[in-house]
Amino acid sequence: MPRFEHLKGDTAYYPYSARRGMRARRRRRALLLLSLGLLALALACALALRQHTGGGQPEPPPTARPAAAPTAEPVLRNTVTVRPATVDALAATPETAAAPTPQPTPLPAAKQNAMLPRYRELYAQNSDLVGWLHMEGIDLPVVQTEGNEYYLRRGFDGHYATGGTLFLDSRCSLEKPSANWLVYGHNMADGSMFGALTAYEEEEFFRLHPTFAFDTLYEEGRWAIAAVVRTRLGEDELPYYTFFDAAGREEWQQRVDAIMALSLYDTGVVPAYGDQLLTLSTCGTTRPGTKERLAILAIRTE
Repeated sequence: MPRFEHLKGDTAYYPYSARRGMRARRRRRALLLLSLGLLALALACALALRQHTGGGQPEPPPTARPAAAPTAEPVLRNTVTVRPATVDALAATPETAAAPTPQPTPLPAAKQNAMLPRYRELYAQNSDLVGWLHMEGIDLPVVQTEGNEYYLRRGFDGHYATGGTLFLDSRCSLEKPSANWLVYGHNMADGSMFGALTAYEEEEFFRLHPTFAFDTLYEEGRWAIAAVVRTRLGEDELPYYTFFDAAGREEWQQRVDAIMALSLYDTGVVPAYGDQLLTLSTCGTTRPGTKERLAILAIRTE
């Protein structure tokens, strides 16, 4: 029997067997497209549900401390050492975000014993853990790896997560403190991760929440907000996202003054040379690829 699969045009003139074969192929294609569409929809729903239910982040430790009002306690002083600057990690391209899985480094027994008890179980789950951030709208772990790309789209559990995980810049050191610790996080439209930082653009909100807690694995820390900054990548002569250390007092003051000059309002908190600084950095909007940046500069108090 002749085959007519190669024919094109009005199928009404095809023999019955040819029309039946063409209809069967069309049904198979439609079924395949429907299956692929349902699979994509299921995947999107799973990712949305994962993000909505925590984005691969752990539950806060049961003894985590709430944010408290500012006190008149003295500011800690730390030795400032020279470290190279880097670029904003959130400006990484999708190509650079595909980083290999870093190899965890075993923690010596002495350090495990010195670790705050509330973080030992979390550290056992993920040895990239370096601290915990608790402030209004944010109660999340902070991790650190050799590169700044790994946690851009990974949860604390290591699986894909749209919001990623808060991470300390790889050029910062907690054991031998650099002058400024820089923590990155995504500005998520649902307010998760560092999406809550946008509330600090309003001075009234800051007045209600002027301090927050950031603990390392070994030490609790209370921080007072010194500046809330909005800027754009490449527009500042001394951008906050390249400030980790300074060669001396004069350079340190120049870097701090450049950040304080961009503050949206006066917080009444003025950093002094030797203060341990902490900068929380996120995108200024939720649009992908935006050059706008929002940052909070804080100083550590006793």
